[in-house]
Amino acid sequence: MLNLEQLREIPRDIWSGHNHMEFCSHGSGEDIELYIQKAIAAGFKTYSITEHFPLPQAFYENAVGSAHSIYTAAMRINELPKYFTKMQNIKLKYQDKIKILIGFEIDYISEFREWTQKQLIKYADQIDDAILSVHFLPTKAGLNAVDDSLIDFKNGVLAEYKTPVNVAQAYLATVLEAVLWDAQYKPKRYGHIMLYRKWRNEFSCNTIWEDEAVQNKLHSILDVIADKNEFLDCNFSGLFRSTQTETSPNYNWIQEAQKRKIPLVYGADAHKVASVSAGFNTYLESKYYL
Repeated sequence: MLNLEQLREIPRDIWSGHNHMEFCSHGSGEDIELYIQKAIAAGFKTYSITEHFPLPQAFYENAVGSAHSIYTAAMRINELPKYFTKMQNIKLKYQDKIKILIGFEIDYISEFREWTQKQLIKYADQIDDAILSVHFLPTKAGLNAVDDSLIDFKNGVLAEYKTPVNVAQAYLATVLEAVLWDAQYKPKRYGHIMLYRKWRNEFSCNTIWEDEAVQNKLHSILDVIADKNEFLDCNFSGLFRSTQTETSPNYNWIQEAQKRKIPLVYGADAHKVASVSAGFNTYLESKYYL
């Protein structure tokens, strides 16, 4: 896995750092080559493939909510050999046109930290780049997704935590755990740290999503990332989603990250070829790469 110094050498104005493709069972199923060709046409010179890393069997025994959120959450372990082989072949095929970083988006779930650490050590020499993200929160019934659907959000984490601002506090507390987690080969970039706001436009405009406690947690997260000289996923997938219409982190917190000189890596979070460069012009025009 690339170290911090190597990652910092990558020019961020030509780097796409968060992408899925055919190994993602909640994506479009389009072949990786179509993504790469679109990325080359868009002007990217570095392209991180960050497929959802497998989860342990215990996850499937403890997760609740929609079947879609559970069974399409990640690759399966037995897919990894095929994944690595195909990605290496693609990396070599396009090496004269674009630098492909083979990697994963890895779920941070506190009870599976030991398992995750073992996998990071096992596959470290085959991984170039990775993102650490939170998609699931604990509830009394089990782990529940934050981002699968509005109905699942309401019946799961919202029912557990009662209000959107409480969901925000729980989500950010988990993100802070992830940032503080000390693990060998841990990813050095954190994904969509405000994913809990994915459904914000489906609620009344008077709904409170941010209070002093939320702000304090966000400040703490950014302070730790800055202290560790790590990276933040500047995720544009929500900007074009009618339920969200903002980036993650959103504009105000991007400004806070920039005050701390945290490197913001453009993330299309592409799950279909059409989204490969979504929002990239905004990222460039806003100079988020500086």
